[in-house]
Amino acid sequence: MHEFSLCEGIIKQVSRANAGVLDNVSQIKIEIGKLSGVDVESLVFWFPVVAEKLACGQVQLEVAEIEGSALCTKCNQQFFLTNLYDACPHCKTYGEYQILQGRELLVKSFILNN
Repeated sequence: MHEFSLCEGIIKQVSRANAGVLDNVSQIKIEIGKLSGVDVESLVFWFPVVAEKLACGQVQLEVAEIEGSALCTKCNQQFFLTNLYDACPHCKTYGEYQILQGRELLVKSFILNN
């Protein structure tokens, strides 16, 4: 049910940004990093349930998934990271990197009804 509470947080954040009004929001666009630990399928499933619960009706959710990337601190190479704690593909060192992207969960924008 972690994703259920994430849906609540997303909608409440949009509500705060829109002066507490939700009934004029038609779409919410978010970015979710593939390393964030969020089950995107579950989040998409629960979103309409939470939207109905919070009285914002038929708002649609648009999800963009962000690839994980990291910078190895040993060999100074940037690489795509599919799982946390994978080895650097260049020097095979484990856990010696800085994650550059892929852990985010961001509300990027929302669209209002005309």
